[in-house]
Amino acid sequence: MGGGLVGTRSGRAAESAAINEETRTLRSGTQYETPAYVRDAPDDGETVVVLGGVHGSEIAGVDAAHSVREWTFDRGTLVVIPEANAPAVRDETYSGPDGDLNQQFPSGRSPTTPIAESIWSFITEMDPAAVIDMHSSMGIWGSSRGPSGFGQAIFPTEAGNARRVAARANDSLNESEIRPSSRYDGAYSFTRGNTLDGSQPRLIHKVSADLGVAGYLTEVTRHDTALETRTEWSEAVAATLLAHHGIDVVRE
Repeated sequence: MGGGLVGTRSGRAAESAAINEETRTLRSGTQYETPAYVRDAPDDGETVVVLGGVHGSEIAGVDAAHSVREWTFDRGTLVVIPEANAPAVRDETYSGPDGDLNQQFPSGRSPTTPIAESIWSFITEMDPAAVIDMHSSMGIWGSSRGPSGFGQAIFPTEAGNARRVAARANDSLNESEIRPSSRYDGAYSFTRGNTLDGSQPRLIHKVSADLGVAGYLTEVTRHDTALETRTEWSEAVAATLLAHHGIDVVRE
């Protein structure tokens, strides 16, 4: 589709000799124009794609994705799309002009809007071992604390050993982020959500069904939490999942 991808080499690569960064532009010249960053470490390893801003009002994922872009690492390729749904991010709205972006990725068929098609084509081109899609929710998954919702959970794909990785990641996250906290009790523990298998038209469902690789829809809760905390948790989730795919990051 028109307004697809434009690529340039970024001068930021010179700031860190270890990391080579290429900036790509999705939907160039349209209201959905948004950058994607391809960051290669010196040593070969797995490729992982990280997205924020599929829902523009979920600011923690956007801020965390921008932070992920700054991290350094020695092995693998880290691909970051911080503002996947650029108009929604600008307006801080859940959906963009073409509706809910995370309802535009039917399994076994083409995505249903130009921006979804551009994102999907780019992800496919990257040939990732895993895809991480960062979100936030009003409530806490499986908890009676606060409103119902999906927060504090990692929803893994059926494919790619993602269920096992998610369970191990949650153990690490609870040990590092929740148990030491004087503010957040066990109700805020990270858990594993239901398995995403391609039955819904969402990005990580499509990753499971059409790519057959690991995917993670990550959710932190907005219930009684500050944006700074949600962003910190989102970064911790991303870093932990990346480590399980061989990308050990230095968080800056």
